[in-house]
Order: sequence, then structure tokens, then C-alpha cells
Amino acid sequence: MVSAMEAIEELWARLARETDLPIKVLELTPVDGTALRELERTLGELLPASYLRFVAQHGLLRVTDRAGIEQARMLSPSEVLEFHEGFKTFVEEDSFGDEEDEREAALLELEVRRRLVPFQYIADPYVNNFYSFDTGLRQPSGPLIIQAYHDDYDLASWLLSDAPDTSSCTFDFDEHLRWVLKACAGEGKWGR
Repeated sequence: MVSAMEAIEELWARLARETDLPIKVLELTPVDGTALRELERTLGELLPASYLRFVAQHGLLRVTDRAGIEQARMLSPSEVLEFHEGFKTFVEEDSFGDEEDEREAALLELEVRRRLVPFQYIADPYVNNFYSFDTGLRQPSGPLIIQAYHDDYDLASWLLSDAPDTSSCTFDFDEHLRWVLKACAGEGKWGR
């Protein structure tokens, strides 16, 4: 299986020879060691080792399309901590309604969002849509990686069910990055 870094190098080579790819910029930005150590100290046991290793060795992935719009950007360690804290406290309760069962649904949604650690923007950085680690569902390779949208209010019913369907998600960080690269290159959807 191709590693995430091998997939990035392959895409760099294609960008050098192919002019019709939808990607304009594919870059890795080094991460400040102090910030990464703070992230590890705060959330280390919740994060997959493969993610921490990738960020430490290669940096943060950023992909921009031909129109200059970011299609994917890994969050800096301080942003990961900031958005994780925000997920712990914020659910748009008025989106659920005022009835007792609707308030209960909002509380369940908040319970699930507290488990999420957002680590990468999905396409539009001005809307809080993230690829996130769900620290409540794990395999030996790490936590479940999901797409969490700002207006997605059925995460609780999905992730708190007895047997959540994770078939279009992954527990493998390298696989996640390969899916992101394919989606950004217009060659498939994330999770496929």
C-alpha cells in the first residue's frame, strides 16, 4: 500500500508534467516543535501516532485548486487545540428546537462533538467543516476519521448507535490523506 508521503510525491511529479490537474498548489509546511509538543502534551493519547509522526516529519498538508481556493488544509497544532475546545462547548441549540426531546438531541450532539478533534479543513476554511478524529471509536491504528460539517446534526444518532456504519470512513491516517489527495485531484470522493 502506498504511504501518504509517497502519494504526495507522486502528485508533485504529476503537477510538474500535467497542466490540466485541478490542483495548483500542494505543499507541506513545517511545524514549530514547541507547538507540536504542546499538542502532544494536551491531546497526545487521543491522536493517532501516524498523524503525529507525519506532522513532525513532513509538516502540514495544504492543497489549493486552480482558482486559488483551499481544498484541504491541515490545522496547526494551536488551531487543533482551539477548535477541539470549541467543539466541547458549542452546539447551535436553536437548530434543534425547544421541545424536551429536541433539547435531549442537542445534548447528545454536544456529547459526541466533545469526542471530536478537528485536524483538517474540508474545502472552505470559512465554514467549520472538518475532518476530525472521533476519539470515542478506535482501532489499533487510531481513532475513527470522519467528516464533521458545521450543520451536521445527526452525528449523535450515527456515532452513538450500537453498531455505527463506518464503511465510508477510515481509522488509518495514511488512507485518509490518500483519499484527500484523490478528491482534490478530482479522481474520487473522500471515503471511496
